[in-house]
Amino acid sequence: MPIKLKKWLLVISLMGLGTAALAAEKVQLLTYYTLPPFAVDSVPAADSYTVQLAHWLSQWSGGRFEFVPRQVPRLRLDYMLANPEWRGVVAWANPTWFSAPEQPDFLWSRVLMRDHNLRVSRRADKVLFAQGHPLKAARFGGISGHRYEYLEAYFRSGLLQREDAQNELSNVLKLQHKRVDLILLQASSLPYLRAQLPDFDRWAYVDEQPQFEFERFLFTSHNNPDLLLFLNQALPHLARDPGWTQALQPLAR
Repeated sequence: MPIKLKKWLLVISLMGLGTAALAAEKVQLLTYYTLPPFAVDSVPAADSYTVQLAHWLSQWSGGRFEFVPRQVPRLRLDYMLANPEWRGVVAWANPTWFSAPEQPDFLWSRVLMRDHNLRVSRRADKVLFAQGHPLKAARFGGISGHRYEYLEAYFRSGLLQREDAQNELSNVLKLQHKRVDLILLQASSLPYLRAQLPDFDRWAYVDEQPQFEFERFLFTSHNNPDLLLFLNQALPHLARDPGWTQALQPLAR
């Protein structure tokens, strides 16, 4: 076993001495994504950021918390969040995606990771942009339930006609079979999609200029300030963890 790993495991074990006699509190780490790298169901643990994050947070807590990764549909998650008494943590989110009037405010963590959307069309008839504006009318493939506030003006004008799919893989297949002309892919999803579709780069055109850059956070309810405090103490250490930075390497530009 490498010396650095031995030292890290020793630190983790020492952190847990003070709480060894107490059972760890189980805390759900929730994701509504259905595809890697954020999905949990039917995904190998090594390929799920949510599973890996739950494991890391549990270890770093020194026995105080046991984070349990769980995947729930977005509609069910919204129902859960409507109850102000809910206890848990939602991962990979951004405040602009959870700002509906019927949803209460939440406690948001430090930045968990940075991501960006990429415009993708077919090489044969790639949809060109100039200064961020599409140059011709196109059918836009969206994800059901997702908001694209920076594209709303194009939807209203008819320059982009939105047609939704259930997830990014379905959207890519619609693009391949000419049912839509343009989609957005999260950079974090691109390695998985390329693995699923070995011919992707032969027919797909990925615009090198990101459509939209954004940050991902963790959040919990206002009834759980202890969880927020713990998360904000842990995240700076996660950002320096070599294994975590290596996992995020595909996002580097």
